[in-house]
Amino acid sequence: MFNSFSDEQLLSLLKDSNTTAFNTIYDRYSRPLYLYILSKTDRGETSKDLLQDLFTTLWEKRCQLDVQQSLRSYLYQSVRYKIIDLYRKDATYRKYLQQLIEHFDAQPHSVSETYDYKAKATEVFEAINRLPAKMKEIFMLSRFENLSIEQIATRLDLSQQTVKNQISKALKILRSHYTQTDLLALAVLLSVI
Repeated sequence: MFNSFSDEQLLSLLKDSNTTAFNTIYDRYSRPLYLYILSKTDRGETSKDLLQDLFTTLWEKRCQLDVQQSLRSYLYQSVRYKIIDLYRKDATYRKYLQQLIEHFDAQPHSVSETYDYKAKATEVFEAINRLPAKMKEIFMLSRFENLSIEQIATRLDLSQQTVKNQISKALKILRSHYTQTDLLALAVLLSVI
């Protein structure tokens, strides 16, 4: 219906909360944006999450949009910022992993125990890294920065119930990756960090 409309016309309709205009923008730009994100991150699920986050933000902020350049440029610039944030969070993740490994290095253990702890720590962080992007961010804020549910909700502009649900789901996913005997090790690792 709106396929022949220009980006400027669609943007104007979007600001008036027109869902058909939003869907037309999504249809027009989602595939090229997804391929662009994928080329920069090389991770399919992460690319889908970033794309979904981009369009969710576009809809949520539709009334306050201040597009100085073209809509296309605005979308690509927005997604660049989201990719930069992703890399910044990955750097934080690597920093936490290094701190955990250093923690285990400082503990007096036998060589085999130290190796086992390092392997378990790496395993846990890899499992955390595979969580969906928003869930991973919430979980890391909770477990690594020791923020309360209220603080996380405020920082990420989410409801407290959403934060609780995401932490609970993350723990459930992590537990499902480990056998019963590994759960104790997982609990110890997560309590240390």
